[in-house]
Amino acid sequence: FARKAAKYGIVGSGVGGTVYLVNLYINDDMDDIAYFARGSFRSSLKEARKKVVVLGSGWGSLSFAQKLDPKLYDVVIVSPRPFFFYTPLLCGSTTGTVNAASIVEPIRDAASNCNFLHVTCTDVDLDAKKVLCAGESPGSDIALDYDHLVIAVGAQPNTFGIKGVADHAFFLKEIEHGNAVRKQLLDTVMQADVARVAGNMDKVKQLLNIVVVGGGPTGVEFCGELSDFIKKDLGVRFPELKQHFQVTLIEALPGLLTMFQKAVGVHVQEHLVNQGVDVRLNAMVKEAEKDKVHIKVQDGSIETINFGTLVWVAGVGMRPFTKKLCDKIGADAGQTDRRGLLVDHALRVKGTNLGEVFALGDCAVSGKPPTAQVAAQQGKYLGRMFRFKNELMMTDPEAAPFSYAHQGTMAYIGDSQAATEVFPNGLIKLGQSSVTDHLWWRSLYGDVDHVRVMGVAGFAVWRSVYFSKMYSMRSRFSVGLDWSRTALFGRPSAAPTQGTLTCV
Repeated sequence: FARKAAKYGIVGSGVGGTVYLVNLYINDDMDDIAYFARGSFRSSLKEARKKVVVLGSGWGSLSFAQKLDPKLYDVVIVSPRPFFFYTPLLCGSTTGTVNAASIVEPIRDAASNCNFLHVTCTDVDLDAKKVLCAGESPGSDIALDYDHLVIAVGAQPNTFGIKGVADHAFFLKEIEHGNAVRKQLLDTVMQADVARVAGNMDKVKQLLNIVVVGGGPTGVEFCGELSDFIKKDLGVRFPELKQHFQVTLIEALPGLLTMFQKAVGVHVQEHLVNQGVDVRLNAMVKEAEKDKVHIKVQDGSIETINFGTLVWVAGVGMRPFTKKLCDKIGADAGQTDRRGLLVDHALRVKGTNLGEVFALGDCAVSGKPPTAQVAAQQGKYLGRMFRFKNELMMTDPEAAPFSYAHQGTMAYIGDSQAATEVFPNGLIKLGQSSVTDHLWWRSLYGDVDHVRVMGVAGFAVWRSVYFSKMYSMRSRFSVGLDWSRTALFGRPSAAPTQGTLTCV
């Protein structure tokens, strides 16, 4: 028995260690092994630890916090949201492909070496180096001192001032947005079924038309998830309504997924059309009402589309807190961009003392796109800057700049297919040294700077990459079970968020 136990223990440890190393490699964390191994011989410096306040609980802030050495810094994460949520699977939560709880990671678990305060940051006193925060209950205002402040508050949906959008559209940026959209979708389907029984077919068609504004990855993935939900689940459980479902995708530009190669956008458009999505390009929303949206089409005429649900995923803008801080620093000090906080090459906020205030992610204007991939890499870069013997970089005007390695772009397009473009140079550093140039990766990929994988193979890449990028084994386990449940039993056609109907 002892021999078998030892044998299984060795095999299990080997497998577990291999999985751990692969996870570190995929997520660019291999340097943690050497750093924290050396750190185990350094004595704790708790009495001299510098205070770091991190605003936000998204990709950038969590990637940064996980790189910090608790022996060097006393870290407090401040956020009105007590969890990190896995944004790439938000669209799947609206249709029940995954449960919202499966893509949520509590901050106190994900960044266990940090303190967390569930409050909202209202202001920053840059001179006194204090962060002013407000809690949920009266009298819970607090002030936090800091030596270094990292701002990663993200962005919010941008309506571009179009009349009626803020009042009548659903957004898809936060976990509560996903829950609201799911409730709305299921409620309208059931209302349409009642209208069918009542003989009001015009109402049925209006309720079952789902209008999505925005032809980027979120809009395309949401349409893909919707088409699956309608064909495989709602159409089966509501057969009398099946022929009346309609998904309409509106995009102001002449193509979808403009961050991809043009051929990919054309392929995705054709695929969505085959899935039953009405794709309207060169169409701009002019006004939204309670149950209709007015769009300006390419010839200049105005068309009206009746809808049951309007989902707005057409862009992001800076939060009121970010704008307030930009105004406080002032245009004369360098804050001249309406998109967010301008930062230098080392993510230091312009107009502040070097090494004191940093910004990353969607709230920072760094010349990089506002994506989760950028925010995560910025967080790791900044975390490494804060490590032992690297601290001088914080105040060095010539500090090594942040270098973004684009690893690829992916979007689920429905029917177990995805569009993916993988950039090997962002993963294995092709062309960076004589060693990598002569590895078999070069012979596999040649001199092409990107590899396009479409269809079912692209879907396999999409799921594999997103699965590997999750922050914990618990999330992977939960999402894996959700995917298996959906494949075996389909998506639920009702949700607890709907509650109990009350009639007056």
